[in-house]
Amino acid sequence: MRNLFNFILRNSHWLVAILLVAFSFYLVFAHNSYQRSVYLTSANSVTGWFYTTTNNITSFFLLKKNNADLLERNAELEERFHTLRVFLDSLINTDSVVVEAFALDSVGIQHFDFIPAGVVNMSFSGVNNFITLDKGAAHGIKRDMGVISQQGVVGVVASVSPNFSVVIPIINPKFRLSARLRNSENYGSVSWDGSNIRRAQLQDLPKHEVFHEGDTVLTSFSRIFPKNTIIGFVSDTGKSVDDNFNTFNVQLATDFYTLQDVLVINDRFYDEQQTLEETLQQ
Repeated sequence: MRNLFNFILRNSHWLVAILLVAFSFYLVFAHNSYQRSVYLTSANSVTGWFYTTTNNITSFFLLKKNNADLLERNAELEERFHTLRVFLDSLINTDSVVVEAFALDSVGIQHFDFIPAGVVNMSFSGVNNFITLDKGAAHGIKRDMGVISQQGVVGVVASVSPNFSVVIPIINPKFRLSARLRNSENYGSVSWDGSNIRRAQLQDLPKHEVFHEGDTVLTSFSRIFPKNTIIGFVSDTGKSVDDNFNTFNVQLATDFYTLQDVLVINDRFYDEQQTLEETLQQ
């Protein structure tokens, strides 16, 4: 306590000066409207800047969590959308003209689940391209599961560890997928020739196939992707190895340069279908 008093006595002239300055400012701003308005405007600007900066910093640190929440929500909406689309397709194909009211949850058995995952590594250095995801067996991911982005097809899971999985993307020569044009029942196969990371090739379509630039290319018969999943869009005619068939260059819907988040497709009936088909090969 004695040291405190000694400190105050030694610096009393500074303390008096600070008090007088503070009192002077009070008198200036309290009794002069112009100075008071300048002070309030400046104070509001400083306060607004402080709150804006604080909010931006907070948002930055919460960005990863918010993105994960959005991806989870997107997976849930994708499941509902696919279930509803299958149901609507069944209504279009039915011979009955009577349709009973239904609730969304009672549409039918859900065929696919969607597991959100993030991209932690990508290799585009050569023809054997791959993508590594931050989810693995511990999260329900298995080999041969399809992978899509919010835009379209990405690839198929090739190998899995407890916490990671490696995907062979559509931009890998080993990848091949049955596909068709939106307004056609003829189907061919999509593969990649290794020349352009944004473009694949749709092959084996009949020569008489009618097409237009910009036509949507969709999945057709596939064990790992839902039917009618977008692959890309026809850009032009490619080189054909057979005069009886067309080859189209396809602008891929997924931009692999900016790919960060994906959905891994879990087909609930995959094992059942595979077991049944294997009985015919024994």
